[in-house]
Amino acid sequence: MPLFTTDRVLRAALVAAVCVIASCRQPAPLPPAPVSPDTWAAVDGKAITKDDVEKAFRRASNGTQPPSEEEALTAKLSVLEELIAEEVLLSKARTLKIEVPDSDVETAYGNAKKYIADDQFQQELSKRNLTVADMRDGLRRQLLTQNPLLSALSQVAQQRQ
Repeated sequence: MPLFTTDRVLRAALVAAVCVIASCRQPAPLPPAPVSPDTWAAVDGKAITKDDVEKAFRRASNGTQPPSEEEALTAKLSVLEELIAEEVLLSKARTLKIEVPDSDVETAYGNAKKYIADDQFQQELSKRNLTVADMRDGLRRQLLTQNPLLSALSQVAQQRQ
């Protein structure tokens, strides 16, 4: 009996074709973000929660006179829009494996508190109900979204729409 029969060759070719087709398929989409009552939006499987919006709002506020309820809601919706755009860029950064070195985050953190005494800086963080980790996370996100490569990709994508 011959080692390579037509039936065996056809089966092997069929298996190889199935493997090639399977490997060329688009990757499976990310599972939807878990939706909770606090989820305000979801981008590429990542939920943007009320807490995320609140932290970003407190980070951006100037700490003077508190806005009216309507002004605060309008500002938070604007922050949400920014977080959605930011998350789209961050998702692209993860795909492209673009990261911000810790040294860049530390430099930005140092610049943020350069002209403020340490105790005043801590008081300001406390007043806004933020931690140093929240501040560094915000700076990392900001530095990533300001990456020239991501900015160029974003502009190209907008021109195609």
